[in-house]
Amino acid sequence: MRSVPALTEEQSRALSEQGFVAIPSFLAGDELVVIRTIFDHLFRDKVGQDEGRQFDLAGGNNDGALKLPQILEPSDYAPELRDLDVVRRAAEITQNYFDSDATPVMGEHMIFKPAHVGNVTPWHQDQAYHDPAMDERSINFWIALDDTDIENGCMQYVPGSHGNDVLPHHPIGHDRKVHGLEVDNPDAFTHSVVACPLKAGGCAMHLPKTLHYAGPNRTDRQRRAYILIMQAPPVKRAVPVDNYWMRRNGG
Repeated sequence: MRSVPALTEEQSRALSEQGFVAIPSFLAGDELVVIRTIFDHLFRDKVGQDEGRQFDLAGGNNDGALKLPQILEPSDYAPELRDLDVVRRAAEITQNYFDSDATPVMGEHMIFKPAHVGNVTPWHQDQAYHDPAMDERSINFWIALDDTDIENGCMQYVPGSHGNDVLPHHPIGHDRKVHGLEVDNPDAFTHSVVACPLKAGGCAMHLPKTLHYAGPNRTDRQRRAYILIMQAPPVKRAVPVDNYWMRRNGG
């Protein structure tokens, strides 16, 4: 097994101060091939659709075409994902960052932005999806399986936005049938934005309250991403969030 590198002091400080950090090389070449192969199989064969695990994060078109296809917990269908070194490294980084003795809980999903089809992922905070009585202590590891840039939908962040509490959100397009969320009035929070283009195998890490976004895919290239969420034990809030947007969205 490979050694498990912690974040450098500079990277850890950037994550704490800015709410995100980009790591140019995070995934080994052999594991990149493995994850790409699994990714393509799961989407091509529509694995998980019957269970509601593969669906359109943005709602889809009337003709049935998917604008922002996503698979939740892909390792339930490809258990070999759990044995990858990148999973062990992400867990160790999370334990070290939060100084936690507990083994992090692993969550994951895959998001596909096909060439000329992939829709925008609107500005949002991951915390808006979670238990309103708890503050998550987690790191989201957004791993690029293809070269990403602004034109095909790389990750973009608002520096320091993790210092906000949970902001009001609504379902994408104000459609209650849509799973994905977007923050209300994003223009009020996005005056300073940093894009994080990555080569395949790079990783952008962010915290649960960090505002983030990924644009549409306007290129001839596909954009595949594997997202690991490593969760240390959360902390109970003094006052729960009024997450009315989840109640309206069926949550």
